[in-house]
Amino acid sequence: MSDPRDQYIGKVVKGKSFADVGGLWGTVNEKVSVAHRYGASSLAMIDISGPELWAPFEERRQALGLPEVRCIRGDVIALAETSPGPKFDVVHCSGLLYHMPNPMQLLVALRKMTSEYLVFTSAVSSTVVKSDQGVLEVPRAAALFVPALQGKEREILSSYWQRFVGNGAIGLTHAAASWNPDDFAPWWWLPTVEALRAMCEVTGFHCKDGAHFWNNNAYVLLLSVRG
Repeated sequence: MSDPRDQYIGKVVKGKSFADVGGLWGTVNEKVSVAHRYGASSLAMIDISGPELWAPFEERRQALGLPEVRCIRGDVIALAETSPGPKFDVVHCSGLLYHMPNPMQLLVALRKMTSEYLVFTSAVSSTVVKSDQGVLEVPRAAALFVPALQGKEREILSSYWQRFVGNGAIGLTHAAASWNPDDFAPWWWLPTVEALRAMCEVTGFHCKDGAHFWNNNAYVLLLSVRG
């Protein structure tokens, strides 16, 4: 099955400037190559990571024969506050929101950076989570705050997510050493799809389309900027 993120990028990026926010992790997960394939006019990568991730990305860019990619190292929230801040017709961002202690700040920053379309993805919680530890019902409007999980709720969610990420979800599938608002490694939030859509709407986006993937554990939105 094709990646819905690629499909949405392909729908809107032809002839437009494109930026991939936070796309260095895993190297092959970057979306600048997808944007180039669908005819983007210019490419950029924005990521806070150090040289250990930028070097493999440059090697991949050369191996794929991609044109020059504008590389911007920094915190997207801080970058959005600069004057003039970076601005792109189409922005892609995947896998950041649930790592953000203040996820609304991320969406506000992305709104400032986006001229036309944002392709945005986050891990999400189902409204009914089943694992070998039991069943947890989550209100449709909820966003689970991971540091607050205790007892049976934590056991159910931890057991469920271990099937997909092993012990890779700090704070969820195994305990975080501490909860520090400056630490973006833990999983802080798991919104439902309804909550995620509403978060995007109130920060200035219009939800044009959306799709589940990754065994329904992630949701991607094609968002347009509200006039």
